[in-house]
Amino acid sequence: MTGRKNAMLTTEDRRWLTGEKVYDGQHAKQQRYQRRRDIRERVYNSMLDFSILLDELDDDEWREIFGEVVDGGQQWQNADEDLQAGVRDGLAFLLRTVGIATLMRDGQVSQGTVPERLFTAALRRAGHRDGLLVDSVSLDIEATDVGIPELLEDLHSDEPMSAGSLYLLMESGAVDTDVVQDCLRDQLLEDDSEEV
Repeated sequence: MTGRKNAMLTTEDRRWLTGEKVYDGQHAKQQRYQRRRDIRERVYNSMLDFSILLDELDDDEWREIFGEVVDGGQQWQNADEDLQAGVRDGLAFLLRTVGIATLMRDGQVSQGTVPERLFTAALRRAGHRDGLLVDSVSLDIEATDVGIPELLEDLHSDEPMSAGSLYLLMESGAVDTDVVQDCLRDQLLEDDSEEV
């Protein structure tokens, strides 16, 4: 993951963000500040580049990079798993950036929130690129605030936990994945012993 060519993040940025690289010594604070500033600058400039890419990237180049979604949107051809995960996480990153969690927590009827306005505008721009006029957009999200602290308490209490709760803990980064693996192993062993 950290050995790819430079993009929005450099190889050194990736190493630092994933903990492979640690700044120690006399100038560590300044180095960390500089790294964070450089990342912010590159992310900002990369976001501005998406406007150019959306308007100007040739369809053949688009397919060469991303593959193609076919069968009425059911199949994504010629896109490897890393790219699909990158697109998924890129969307999640941008949705989180515009405050989608607030919309998910409130569960209110549309109030013209920033995430809704941007999501609608993005769908209209994407539709326009493909010759479609988007008349309306309906965004309906059902979410439950599970609370990471409560899940951590459940994990440490040795109470059985659902696979979804364990997955959320692993994805949150709030717990070492080894701890979750141990919990899963214990639950599987318990299930096996009950069947005997």
